[in-house]
Amino acid sequence: MFLIAWSCNRTTTNQTSNINKNDFSNSEFVGSKTCKSCHTDQFKDWEGSHHDLAMQEANSSTILGDFNQVVFNGKNAKSTFFKKDGNYYVNTTNSEGEYQDFKIEYTFGVDPLQQYIVKFPDGAYQCLLTAWDSRENKWFHLQPDLEIRHAEWLNWSKGSMRWNTMCADCHSTNLKKNFDPDTETYNTTYNEIDVGCESCHGPASEHVSFYNSEEQNGVPPAMYMHKGMRPKEVVDKCARCHSRRSPLTEYFDYTSSYSDHYNIGLPVEPEYELDGQIKGEDYVVGSFLQSKMYHNDVSCIDCHDVHTLKLKKQGNALCVSCHETGYDDASHHFHAIGYEGAECINCHMPGKTYMGNDYRRDHSFRVPRPDQSEVYGTPNTCNGCHADKSAQWASKAIVDHFGPNRADHFSDSLLAGYYSSPTAFQYVLRNGEYPDIIRASALRQLSNRILSKEEANELIGFLGDSSVWVRNEAIVALSNVENPSVSKWIEPLLEDTSRRVRISAVDYFVARRLTPQSKYDTAYANAKKEQQTQLDVVADFAAGQHQRALDYQNNGKIDLAIGAYRKAIEIDDLYNTSRMNLALLLVERGDVKGAEKAYLKVIETEPAYSYSYYMLGLLYNEQGDTEKSLKYLAEACGKRPVVIRAYYNYSLKLQEVGRDREALKMIDDGLKILPNNEEFLYIRLLSQLKLKQTKNALETCSTLLQIAPQNGDYRRIMNELRKRSNGI
Repeated sequence: MFLIAWSCNRTTTNQTSNINKNDFSNSEFVGSKTCKSCHTDQFKDWEGSHHDLAMQEANSSTILGDFNQVVFNGKNAKSTFFKKDGNYYVNTTNSEGEYQDFKIEYTFGVDPLQQYIVKFPDGAYQCLLTAWDSRENKWFHLQPDLEIRHAEWLNWSKGSMRWNTMCADCHSTNLKKNFDPDTETYNTTYNEIDVGCESCHGPASEHVSFYNSEEQNGVPPAMYMHKGMRPKEVVDKCARCHSRRSPLTEYFDYTSSYSDHYNIGLPVEPEYELDGQIKGEDYVVGSFLQSKMYHNDVSCIDCHDVHTLKLKKQGNALCVSCHETGYDDASHHFHAIGYEGAECINCHMPGKTYMGNDYRRDHSFRVPRPDQSEVYGTPNTCNGCHADKSAQWASKAIVDHFGPNRADHFSDSLLAGYYSSPTAFQYVLRNGEYPDIIRASALRQLSNRILSKEEANELIGFLGDSSVWVRNEAIVALSNVENPSVSKWIEPLLEDTSRRVRISAVDYFVARRLTPQSKYDTAYANAKKEQQTQLDVVADFAAGQHQRALDYQNNGKIDLAIGAYRKAIEIDDLYNTSRMNLALLLVERGDVKGAEKAYLKVIETEPAYSYSYYMLGLLYNEQGDTEKSLKYLAEACGKRPVVIRAYYNYSLKLQEVGRDREALKMIDDGLKILPNNEEFLYIRLLSQLKLKQTKNALETCSTLLQIAPQNGDYRRIMNELRKRSNGI
């Protein structure tokens, strides 16, 4: 029986939100030019902004690139840019690797680069991987370091560069992707080609009608984004486009909050460093939610003008408009005034270059921590500039200038959780002062392993957490708990205020093959529809097909699950998550050769990934191939992530073939990762007994009895060992 320990941030799940919930169902889009008549200054600021120029029809006034028969040689193909009959074209390879002329239909962005879009069959539009550097005035490749095959998902003719799927939602106004998963066709529509006024403020016909009315009775219809919004509401609404996320709905309808329409990408590998710093493209919000700025009610519009998008002030003047002026002094930053090291952003907002030439800064606004770099190898801004120096040098400099103590930061515990103590993740999760997105990330790491009864008991309390993301991760974690009674705590979340949480609650019941109580029938049915919509919306992604496959599998539709896993691999032949799951189903169906082929393909494409070696080792063991089983289990023990069961199974296999000394070494390696594990200690005891290591066996058996004092087998072995030790 579980005892419930509610989290420190507990709140009821029918909490009210400060997010605007106006009904826009009767309002229509009228276009930015309609707004201009009353909002002249705002329109003037917006005109020519990155929002205004987010996407344009391709013509002589919008195209920045050189199309005068210019040839650009990429790694795998050349692209020739030319004009014909007043239109702009590129000759480059298609998905089959054959050269073909493509007409440029649209431009995408202006600075620091401009991309170009061509039309494909079935309503798809593709963005070229060769783009125009609008600062250096030259062509360049967006992925210069990658060898991209023509059939690969990353190729410009495939999913990663598909405008309908990857770009359109944030570059046009009132975008509706309209993907039909049955015919695999798009009928994508928008009201304005760029990010117009209504993209942020919502459909304005009722607003316009009110102010065009002579009487103007009553309260003016509020816009989706409006004056007087609370700071966190501003961030929530900007996050729609400025975050790494996946959609939950067919289109954004300007109602409710971010989590009703999107699932945010948590700060975990590979998109983020282990301490939460940027690594892959996170599109700012995932970082900003980690910051003290956000938690002290600073929002996007405190630094950025809402219409021009430019910074309100330049350099340190922007920072000291809120912070003490003493921070803009050499006594604080210890760099000569006027040099790069004296700029606040270079210490507190390090950046990375994405898309070849687009430098973007980390918005978590953290203090440099070279001491963490010493221990964990994480990046720090000091060595970002002083690349010729060591992390030890930088760490000493920090101590010399600011003393030995560092302010508490969630990254200390996050890193400890990854490298030394998983209980550190629990500390992060419990700490209500830490950012919700970080607490949710810590919970995800906890759920990556089998939970003990006590751990599961504690996680039940987080189903009532105030954070959407924590509640959601708690459901996911508890989906791995073999206890049907947990379901009664998840049932109320079928009525949660967040669609993200409601969908995960449905996923829980489907995955566990459980049915909620009858009083939740309506809520379950409604949430199930939301879940199915979400599965359809992402069906053009490999990850979306993977989700579909899991849903089919959980509903016992194995043939459909196999088909969906194969479809995921067809979309992205490097999507090995689906290949691993497919292999398991193939084994169940008796297709051992098919499963072997799948595992070997994973090993070929991801040679450092441990689980493929582990599963292949188990497969060969089941087939009686001892030599290959030993080979792949051994390989699994030397790969990442750590598969603790690989050490266990490999040790057993070594014992089976009489290699007990090697088995002992592997067991000890496993115990370094999982100290005092009963299973490991028991098989160590067996090897020690076989090798007649009586003294060592006594110590191991004593430890086992401390763990399980009532175990009769351990007591019997202990008595035998004592007799042997005493020469009896």
